Amino acid sequence: MPRLQAAAASDRANACEALGLLGDKKAVGPLVHALRDLDGDVRAAACEAMGRLQDPRAIPPLVSMLRDDDETVRGEAFAALLAIGQARAAALPLDLLAGEDPRNPSLQATQIVWPADLEAIKLLDESLADGDPEVRIGAAYALGALGIVGSFNALAWLLTEDPDLDVRAAAAAAIGQLGRAGDRRAETMLVQAWERVRGDGEVAVDVVRALVELGAKGAFFVFEQALHHADERVRQLATLGLAGSGDPAATPRLCRALRDPHTGVRRNAAAALARLGDPLAGDKLIQAATPDEAAEVRAAIGEALSRMPLDRVQPALTRALASQQAAERAAAAYLMGHVHDGEGLRRALQDAVPAVRKAAALSLGNAGRPADRQPLEAALGDPEWRVRVAAAEGLRRLGDPAAIPALARRAADDHPVVRNAITLAQRALEAPR
Repeated sequence: MPRLQAAAASDRANACEALGLLGDKKAVGPLVHALRDLDGDVRAAACEAMGRLQDPRAIPPLVSMLRDDDETVRGEAFAALLAIGQARAAALPLDLLAGEDPRNPSLQATQIVWPADLEAIKLLDESLADGDPEVRIGAAYALGALGIVGSFNALAWLLTEDPDLDVRAAAAAAIGQLGRAGDRRAETMLVQAWERVRGDGEVAVDVVRALVELGAKGAFFVFEQALHHADERVRQLATLGLAGSGDPAATPRLCRALRDPHTGVRRNAAAALARLGDPLAGDKLIQAATPDEAAEVRAAIGEALSRMPLDRVQPALTRALASQQAAERAAAAYLMGHVHDGEGLRRALQDAVPAVRKAAALSLGNAGRPADRQPLEAALGDPEWRVRVAAAEGLRRLGDPAAIPALARRAADDHPVVRNAITLAQRALEAPR
């Protein structure tokens, strides 16, 4: 404690940090006093320490620190409020508090709930009407973390009416948290608010995220509209919402999202289709897995197809392998490795286009079947050096030491990249297992 009065600000800040790590709630008083320190680092350290102590008596002074001139102090105060809210939520009788007015608790509540908790909840609820938006934001998040459903109406008003964009976003997140705490009004409120807030990027993000986290079954039209939002974060979240809807109508919408200009949206759309497992999406997924697509998207598409019935996926891959478009044939070859279609890959290894043969060689390695070793060994003599590299890599992935003699025969290949790939494959196959 005496170190809180040290001459050096760094010593005072270290003292605050130490008090937080000790975990003794008796330190709340001295830490509150440290909030008046002239040095911002000390005030920030005091806020952080109070968050570690998780004592509701720290909430009123932390709310006041949301007005601090120092951005770091405000951030630490906000983080501390969330930490206390999340910790105290587990200790509060939320069922009892569900019907309570946060500003005027019943006698029963005052007899059961710790007075410091009730006082903190009352202050946070009152702070939703504070003139400082930073205070309203902090109060909204803290009430959501605490699960105080008595603040629902005030938060709902902030969501649609507050003049500050960040406050509306905080209210959306808080209402989502109340929904996860059991308030059934949350989904309806968020859906109704969508039309009002969809034009505000940050608010739209938090509304859609909250609906996704709630697993909202009645928000299909929100997710559908969100797929066309200007903000890619909203579109990415929308794919998750559609996946969780369980509605067959989600499949064609997610298939269209495979053409979204943002990589993350395309990846999420493929992952969402994997979750739905609808074989009707097979053709669209295959067409989207072209060689120029991002690796993360192609991997998600492969995962999606591997979760679908093979008797529905294999015909789609066979059709794609017969396409007039080389890119679609290469996509089919890549994806055949995910469903272990060795027969189709051996056909693809004879394709006239090197990119298709390359994809087939790599996928044969992924298929992991001994019968695929000889076609890969033959591909080491392909006229296109990129295919020879892929064949060597395919043999390395296959992991069959029986390929070592074939690799040795090709070790003097005239292309340096091929020679390097062969050397790496040989070392991998010769390594002790």
